[in-house]
Amino acid sequence: MSTRQQRRAARSFERRGLKGDWGLWRITHLPEGIPGGNGWNKEVRRAQTNNLYVVLVRPFLDEQGNEVIHLAIRTASQLEPPWRDMQRIKNEICGEEATAVQVMPPAAELIDEADMYHMWVLSSRLPFTLARRAA
Repeated sequence: MSTRQQRRAARSFERRGLKGDWGLWRITHLPEGIPGGNGWNKEVRRAQTNNLYVVLVRPFLDEQGNEVIHLAIRTASQLEPPWRDMQRIKNEICGEEATAVQVMPPAAELIDEADMYHMWVLSSRLPFTLARRAA
């Protein structure tokens, strides 16, 4: 299959995905990280894929010892996932009540080697929200 045909097929999958048809998640366990990877890729413990997304799952402990789960997300054609899809990925992989954030880092900490989108699922809620919370 040519590169052009591959892009066309990827876009077709994405169009179906945007209608909500992602297919089932397939899980690949990676106890030693991504083969041949380095840096944070060695800390990835599983990959979850469906017909639209690939999600790398990297659990780690933050500086206070709290568990954080880093999700690195990409599509076959490197299109930016819409917010609604990012919310669904978080819900399906980490649970509906989990709180996740996306970060725009300081320039000195920027790593931009692939068209991936990242979210960090926290072990507790943020001290702020758009919704009203009971006191």
